[in-house]
Amino acid sequence: MANKTLDEYLYRWISVANERAERYSFPPGLIEESVQVLKFHLGEDYLMQIFEGSENLHLLGLRGQELDRWLRGGANVDDHVIQVLDLAALLREFKEDPSLQDKVDRLKRSSFWPSQFELAMALRAKRTIGTDGSVRLGGETNTTVGDFIIDWKQGLIACECARLAFGEEEEEQYRLVGDLYHYTYHQIKKLKRPCCVKIRVGGPLIPTAFTATIRCLKGAFSHFGRTNDASHEVEGIRVTIEPLTEDSEHIPFRYIDGRVQDVRRSEWVMAQSLCYVNARDGDEAAAMCRAGGDFVQDEYARVFLSWERKPADIDPYARIQNKIKKKRHQTKAEGGTYGRIIFLESQWDFDLLDPNRLRPIIDHELDGSRKTITVVIGQRCASVHYRRWYKFVVSKVGTSYATDSSLLAFLERMICYDRDFDPILNQRYFRTWKQAAELASQHEAESAAQERLRERHL
Repeated sequence: MANKTLDEYLYRWISVANERAERYSFPPGLIEESVQVLKFHLGEDYLMQIFEGSENLHLLGLRGQELDRWLRGGANVDDHVIQVLDLAALLREFKEDPSLQDKVDRLKRSSFWPSQFELAMALRAKRTIGTDGSVRLGGETNTTVGDFIIDWKQGLIACECARLAFGEEEEEQYRLVGDLYHYTYHQIKKLKRPCCVKIRVGGPLIPTAFTATIRCLKGAFSHFGRTNDASHEVEGIRVTIEPLTEDSEHIPFRYIDGRVQDVRRSEWVMAQSLCYVNARDGDEAAAMCRAGGDFVQDEYARVFLSWERKPADIDPYARIQNKIKKKRHQTKAEGGTYGRIIFLESQWDFDLLDPNRLRPIIDHELDGSRKTITVVIGQRCASVHYRRWYKFVVSKVGTSYATDSSLLAFLERMICYDRDFDPILNQRYFRTWKQAAELASQHEAESAAQERLRERHL
């Protein structure tokens, strides 16, 4: 069989995405045009490397695999389509900017999210500044002032962006989870009978524990190949494998109100069900799933995993405070500079942070900087409009700028942009948030009904 060309890969992706274009309120041709934007800016060789990549897509989609997950992972998932078109909108917005290629090159060098955040904030500034000024990207050089620059009537405003990512230890345990699942999956595929695998790590999931768990899994699978069930223990890690029957433990997690919840308060941190389906290949299975047809699943394994969850290795309040300090001193307020705005992207859910503790921290840092206009902390979220949008927490405005009414009005427009405007189409939403939520609930109910129908075939 001849190797596929890039256009064949892209045609397949576009065809699947277009099946739900109406759900996303995309006009005809937008998906095709957006993919061409990616092809132009990212390059054909880069995209071909993604589609022909042999590295397993990580179970949890961690750092470095964003575009791989959305493109090679297929357009069967709503979020994959939205993320790709959101990126295309950013590239389209700054196609004439001489510094865009610097951002793209950095984005392609394993710095996807920092570059994406800079472009996203610059886009919102550019679309809301009106006649008060203009917005341009900052180049990736040591002498550049600001990740993007607002040319304001009183002078240059340097905009510094930073992403408050989780720490390496927090990230590492989830990378190891994906590696464990991949290993376990390949071992299960070698078996001749359905099974239920339970992995209990009696401590934090760190590299030494991962290595011991692999040894423990090897022993357990070896025993299960000769006996009806197996149990193996290595250095405080225990693996049990038993036949999968009607009496086997069920997966305790359900998706409720936008969150995955353990409805049985079990011991497990993660769980997964593996099934065969009545399809020739992945493409046919995905098409049957989207069409809601007779999609028969034959479950052949369940995998349960528990470990001692480490607390978040970084205090979010201290991290935010330190990042603001760093950005204040990083941007020099030289001659012709009116001031600076600091944009931070939070990986912590705003709903889980205490605003009465957070606001005094950012306001205090603002008081110590005469040239800082404001500090904006954004959280990128999924919305009922089938878009990605930003929630913002904003500090007070520096005393030197409190009387600049045009600047205050611009900041208000920028912060409220995501509430009213579609960032992909740059137009007001057709539906209110309430109407969009009702429609999204209808879609969820339809999907749930299809899932119940499939479960009856198990």
